Amino acid sequence: MSLNYKHVREQLHRIIHDYKDAEGYERGQSQNFWTQIFNAYGVSGQVQSKAFEHRLKDDKSQKYVDAFIPKLVMIEQKSRGIDLNKAYNQVSKYYERLSAADKPRYIVLSNFDELWLFDIENPLNIKEYKCPLADLPKNAEWLDFLAPNTAMTEIVEENPINRQATEMVAKLHQAFISDGVNADDLALFLTRLIFCFFADDTGIFGQKNLLDGLLKNEARSDGSNLNEVFTTLFDTLNTKDRSSRLPESYAAFAYINGDLFSQSIRIPYFDENLYHLVVQCNNLDWSEISPAIFGSMFQSVLDIDDTSNSDDKRREFGAHYTSEKNILKVINSLFLQDLRDEFSKCAKDKPRALKLYEKLPTLNFFDPGCGCGNFLIIAYRELRLLENQLIAQIYGEQRGLLDISSMCQVTVEQFYGIEIEPHAAHIARVAMWITDHQLNQATAERFGTTRPTTPIVYSPHITEGNALQIDWEDVLAANECNFVMGNPPFVGTKYQSKDQKVDMQLVARDIKGYKSLDYVAGWYIKAMRYMQSANPQHHIETAFVSTNSVVQGGQVAILWKYVLEQCKGYINFAHHTFRWRNEGEGVAAVHCIIVGYSIHQRIDKTIFIYDDIAGEPKPSKAKIINGYLVDAPLVFFDRASYQVSNELEMLSGCKPTDGNNLLLSDIEYKELVEKEPIARKYLKRFMMGNEFLNDIERWCLWFDGSNPIELNNDLKNMPLVMQRIENVKNLRLASTKPTTVKKAETPHLFDETRYSKSNYIALPVVSSENRKYIPTGFLDKNIIPGNKLFMVANADIYHFGILSSSMHNAFMRLIAGRMKSDYSYSNTIVYNNLPYPFDAKDSDNKTIKAKEVIALAAQAVLDARKLYQDVSEDSPNLAKLYNNYMIDPYPELTKAHIALDKAVDKAYGYKGKGDDASRVEFLLKLIVSSQ
Repeated sequence: MSLNYKHVREQLHRIIHDYKDAEGYERGQSQNFWTQIFNAYGVSGQVQSKAFEHRLKDDKSQKYVDAFIPKLVMIEQKSRGIDLNKAYNQVSKYYERLSAADKPRYIVLSNFDELWLFDIENPLNIKEYKCPLADLPKNAEWLDFLAPNTAMTEIVEENPINRQATEMVAKLHQAFISDGVNADDLALFLTRLIFCFFADDTGIFGQKNLLDGLLKNEARSDGSNLNEVFTTLFDTLNTKDRSSRLPESYAAFAYINGDLFSQSIRIPYFDENLYHLVVQCNNLDWSEISPAIFGSMFQSVLDIDDTSNSDDKRREFGAHYTSEKNILKVINSLFLQDLRDEFSKCAKDKPRALKLYEKLPTLNFFDPGCGCGNFLIIAYRELRLLENQLIAQIYGEQRGLLDISSMCQVTVEQFYGIEIEPHAAHIARVAMWITDHQLNQATAERFGTTRPTTPIVYSPHITEGNALQIDWEDVLAANECNFVMGNPPFVGTKYQSKDQKVDMQLVARDIKGYKSLDYVAGWYIKAMRYMQSANPQHHIETAFVSTNSVVQGGQVAILWKYVLEQCKGYINFAHHTFRWRNEGEGVAAVHCIIVGYSIHQRIDKTIFIYDDIAGEPKPSKAKIINGYLVDAPLVFFDRASYQVSNELEMLSGCKPTDGNNLLLSDIEYKELVEKEPIARKYLKRFMMGNEFLNDIERWCLWFDGSNPIELNNDLKNMPLVMQRIENVKNLRLASTKPTTVKKAETPHLFDETRYSKSNYIALPVVSSENRKYIPTGFLDKNIIPGNKLFMVANADIYHFGILSSSMHNAFMRLIAGRMKSDYSYSNTIVYNNLPYPFDAKDSDNKTIKAKEVIALAAQAVLDARKLYQDVSEDSPNLAKLYNNYMIDPYPELTKAHIALDKAVDKAYGYKGKGDDASRVEFLLKLIVSSQ
């Protein structure tokens, strides 16, 4: 998450004020002091916990460094009045003894009056920064390395045990599947086995290595009795009152409860190879496993069907894994940052801290598409760690003296989920139990005692079923829910199964145009109704990740018009398009957005903007966030039949539906005319968007308007052409669409024919996201446009100027659809809704003069293109002319576009900045005022 420096400075001012008159002694206040600074920079609770847990002591005494994040920072906090030069000498000794892999880049020293920062990027030239603590807000950028995008990735997401463990379990899974073991029984068995591996390394069973002893002493190395060993073990773990005759090797295991071992399943049989695989799995150090990462990786193992073709198998391990960094983007803005901010205000206000402490266990969290529980796991972890901080602040860190078991009030029972896949639901439950135990250990590390993990008393509420069919009230009453969150399924409208279409009908049938919505929209709609069902005084907030298609193109006018206008909802925060990368190798990135919304309006709204969709966002405050995720009035652009300014019509080109029989590459063209010269008079240049942008020669057989008698006579001498036409006929007859079958009666003609009898402006349907302008240009009337090319017939240079302007392109970027991240233009949504600076019917002198100025500037753009394109055979095509470059190779073209923008802006009466956001805000206000 990128830093909002205004917010950070406000937090730092508050912290400094709170400690201005404090005693300022190291032992009692340093951790609370740095906890608040960490919170100001958005450092996660887990990172903080690890930072405070590290024990780097010097070689002569029992003194410890106050906080340490390997590779990043070492922090030493001294009491007020202590000389920081001495502190630097002390920390230097810690630093020297660290391994090269763990040495941090930064050292921070403070004594409540001063702050010193050392940057050791170059050990031969260490940079020093020093200031009075009161000046830290002015120098907030000094500590921005603490932000999650630097610290969190190193600490949380790089433990190789997750992948090693997954690969080992995958081998077991594949061996059992190939032996015909029932997939459902196998999934539950492996889930139990994973819990046992983890429990054995972390003491959940009462003491460590009990399973290790069982495998060595009770199981035979040929695997012949391992089925019986696990059957007895699972029964023992599920039994509280046990027989006195139960062997000690089993009786030593603690009673687990939690329903994990209650269901009777068939445990597979083993051989020597499988026995050794189990032993190898158990030999891994499972204590460092990350449930959020491993759970999803394990799910990808279970989803592999050994009977399917390799192309149909689930993607490489990690394909389903939602990275912690991305989860935090959702939950930070939804609730976590607010809780941290409140905690930062509690430093000297014990009643306020107590109120927050009592609030945490009352909050309930709901993920209605939870998968393996990643969102629930991270949210629970952060809540527990915040609770630990509050306990320390209210009661002090009295190791072993506090009744921590009763003080830990936050439990997994506050977390609810719905998951359609039973395997994933099992994993989610186990992952939450594992997380609970890890947090109990973290609490014990901090306070000396903790809440016991076993027997399992608290369980998360994971419901198996279809979230779009289940009544969410049956899972968690709306009046008891506080936050809805998650990452619902990404399925485009064209790729929905029959069952998914039924789901969408069930949820959205009363919304006009719902059949055009992506599957994820069902969650947005259902969450809105769920929030509405709560009592007016009870506030629920929702935040979902989804593909960016739901805030682009025609879906906005369907989904967000319903949510924001009809349901009176509000978008409170949003992330613009970014790459939601999974951790599996070779897994394609999905282009996503995050939307946080509710029926109660937040005073402060934030839009997170990405200059680079693979980079970090910049937060921007907003007054209102509309369905296109911009700070502008609520306007919805539906498909329009006519151009809003009564301008010329923009049409899609011809649709062949020919199986490439009427279309020819340049090589095929030359071969055909060589063998059948008479075909030359029926061949014309043909262009789709790709041919237009890259100046590729492509041809088509064009018989429209031909004399039928003459054509039939010619076809007798063109057997190759006749065969192509026959192929088109057969292709269309085989179609399941009646309209296409009808077109088999005229197989020599294109399926849909739209072309211009005069020269026309061409605009590609799809264009790269990396271009500031969609390249447009004039084409000769004899060039046939395909259906991936739009055309404006009878257009003049003025129209070219408007379509080539930043004003038009900013509007396009706002409402056009996307193919991945490339722009997917729409004549009915983008062009027809674009307000030209003048109505086509205007003919006053001022309008005529403004159009002439635009035309002159537009001609200069064409002249600049010609300057670069007429140089040699290697001259740049349109794609190259308009691609982004680090160093501009076409400065005259850039200069011409800047002049054109000035002319167009003046015609609109626009005097704002040159960025898209300002232009869009202007256009939307112009549209609203004209309605």
